[in-house]
Formats: sequence, C-alpha cells, structure tokens
Amino acid sequence: MLSRKHIYAQDPTPFADQNVDDLGDVSDQFQETFFEALKQKGIENYELAIVALNKCISLEPTQAILYFERGKNYEALKKYDLAEEDFLKTLSLKPNKESVLEALYEVYYKNRDYEKAENTAKQLIPFNIQYKEDLARIYIATKRYEESLQLLDELDTEKGGDIYRDELRDRIYKLSGNTKGRTDAIEKKIASNPTAEADYLKLIYLYSEQGETKKAYKTALKLKEINPNAEEVNLALYKLYLEDGKTEDAIVAMKNVLESKRITPKAKHRVLNDFLLFVNENPQYEEQLEEAILIFDSQVADSKIYQELASYFINKGINNKALPYLKKALANDPENIEIIKSTLLVQLDTGAYEDVEEIAADALELYPSQPLLYLTYGVALNRQSKFKDAIEQLEVGIDYIIDDIKMESDFYQQLGEAYIGTGNMTKGQQHIDKANALKAQTNK
Repeated sequence: MLSRKHIYAQDPTPFADQNVDDLGDVSDQFQETFFEALKQKGIENYELAIVALNKCISLEPTQAILYFERGKNYEALKKYDLAEEDFLKTLSLKPNKESVLEALYEVYYKNRDYEKAENTAKQLIPFNIQYKEDLARIYIATKRYEESLQLLDELDTEKGGDIYRDELRDRIYKLSGNTKGRTDAIEKKIASNPTAEADYLKLIYLYSEQGETKKAYKTALKLKEINPNAEEVNLALYKLYLEDGKTEDAIVAMKNVLESKRITPKAKHRVLNDFLLFVNENPQYEEQLEEAILIFDSQVADSKIYQELASYFINKGINNKALPYLKKALANDPENIEIIKSTLLVQLDTGAYEDVEEIAADALELYPSQPLLYLTYGVALNRQSKFKDAIEQLEVGIDYIIDDIKMESDFYQQLGEAYIGTGNMTKGQQHIDKANALKAQTNK
C-alpha cells in the first residue's frame, strides 16, 4: 500500500494534470504529440506514450511535466530506475514539488529502496504530517519498530485515532513478538480515556487470544460498568465459566456470542471451535453443540469451521452428519483440494456415488495429477456398474502414484473388479492378484 496522504489532501489536482496551455508558447506539433502521449497512457500503452514524450522532450527539453509524465509511464512498466531518473530531473526543473516527491517516494517504496524512501518521506512531512504514516511503514519494513510506534503515536496526538494506524500497531506487535507491548498500549489508552468502549473490546479480544481468561473477564466487567448491554462481555464470560465448570452458564454466554451482530465472525469461530473441543471430551453436550452450530450457520459462512465440524463427526464415525458440513465447506471454498478429498471419501462411504462422479470430474480439471481423485471416481463408477468408464479413469490415475503401496493396491483392486465386471475374468484376476501382492507388502 502506498501513501494515504491523498485521502486527506485539500487539493486533489496533481502535477500531471497541468493544462498544456500553461506550458507557454509551444508548437501545434508539440501539443498534438503531448496529447497523444496522454491518450496512450490512458489506454495503458505505456511504451507508445514514452515514444510520444521523447518527441516532446526533443522539442521542449526544459518542460518539467514531460519528465514527470515519462516517469509515470516508466513506473507503470516497473522500470523503477528510469522512473527515478525522470522524477529527479523533474525536481531539478521544479524543486520541492510535492506531487513529484510523492511519486518519487512511491517508486522507492515499490523498489524496496527504503533508505531513499525514508529521505523522501522526511522531505514530504512539511507538506502534510500525514506523511509520517508513510515513514512509519518504512520503519516497519526496516524493523525499526519503536521508531514506527513513536510516529504513529505522534499522528494520533496530532490528528486523532485512526483504524488503519491501529492495524499498523497490531502488525508491529506481531512482527516484533511484543505481545505485552500490544496490551500495554491499549491499557494506556484506556487509562487516558476510560470511556472508550472500543479499547476495552480490543483488550478483551487480545486477552482471549492469549488465553488470559481472568484478565479478559476483569476487562469485561469494567466494560459492563460503562455499557451494561455490551455483548462482547460474553467472550470473556464464556471461557471463564467453562474453566470454572459452570457449563450451563458457559453455553448461555456462547449463544449470546454467536447471536451477536457486533462480535466478529473470527471471534465466533474461535468460541464455537473451543466448544467443539470441549464436547469432544464431554459428548453429553452434543445436542447443545448442534444448537450452537445452527446459530453460527445462520450468520457465518466459514469453510474452516465447517471442516472442523465435519472432522468431529468423521472421528465419531458419523459420516452422514459430517457430509452436510463438507458440502458447505466445499461451496465456500470449491478449489480446496483437502475439502474435495474429504468430501469424496465421505460420499463414497455414504453411497452418494453420483455426487462423487460429479465432484471428482470437476476436481480433475483443477488437479489432473491427483491419484485419489481418479481412485474415488473409479470406485463410484464401479459401484454403478459403469465398468468401462471406471477402467478409463483408473488406468490414467495409477500412473500418478508415487511411493504409496496401499493406494496402488487399491487401484489394482478396483481395476480387477472393473475388468471382471466387463466379463474379462482373466485380466480382472491378474489385477486382483497384483493388489493382494501389494497388500501383503504393507502388512509385513
């Protein structure tokens, strides 16, 4: 991401939009060629735009706008060294021009020349203090985290808080591994503004992520004093109740979390996944888990949680309950090969052979070298007595197996059944014998 300064700018007109009439007494040929350059740039024919600008420069070599425009075209072509030369030439003709300095900064940042980017950002700050944000991002890129935080704090003092700067702080704390610094910073903000509800919520989320249940609970109680109706309090209450053995209270808090319109899908996912793990150890609460799933399902479409729910039921041997969640996971993430494989295997187990055919056929267009797709396809075809089609799929798929004796044995078993199904008993038995020989190797 490049400079956000333009969001705050009072004058949106860049240097490049200078009217050609302001260039002084220029020839008709110059004007025509200049407009041709602008036209070509507008339709992203950057090379042709540069050719036109070169002609203009040969006619009017002291016009700063020509070098600026050519630099922009070089930048679009990712020829950053040439873009830099042109922007520096522009500055030599029009010193200390903000729009040119900003363009130069962006070239340096894109090219990861952070030393030059830093120097240019510092030249821009007198134009607008918002450029401190750009300098902070350079410090992040160069791992000067404390200097970056200091700049962000200065901007908050000068301009007020900002969501993007909060995200930058979170990134700094994650990159530096300074978890304590992250929580300390929010605690400090709460101390200076005890009614800032958003800061309490951040702190509850952070403590919850870090497993600091009691601290999250304590913060939640403070938030409740400020806003008795704050739904996010339940994030802390849920975990605390569960750890204290107050399961019924925990379930109520969990449902409040899942039904909340304010709590993020990510937080809901975390709570539901946590309860899933709890139910795995305490199966007597499976009915409550299914109720929670229905609530979650009505609000959040999340392929990851659907996978986790499917895995829970597969591990319990209840594939018919796993299948609906795998289908939902696949609908949300149709190119995820792991979801595809799990879905095919469960569909085979539940006898949904036509569905296996459809999904396997589509998946092979995306992943033509995945042997499991051919195997499941072949099994489904065999189960429906489509033996010739099964042979075709299995014989293609077997060539993709690498160092997997068990899968190779399964392929030969299915090929044997398919050939027997076509009436070729001899070839069928040969394949089954091969399957049994491979199976014997795996049993050694």
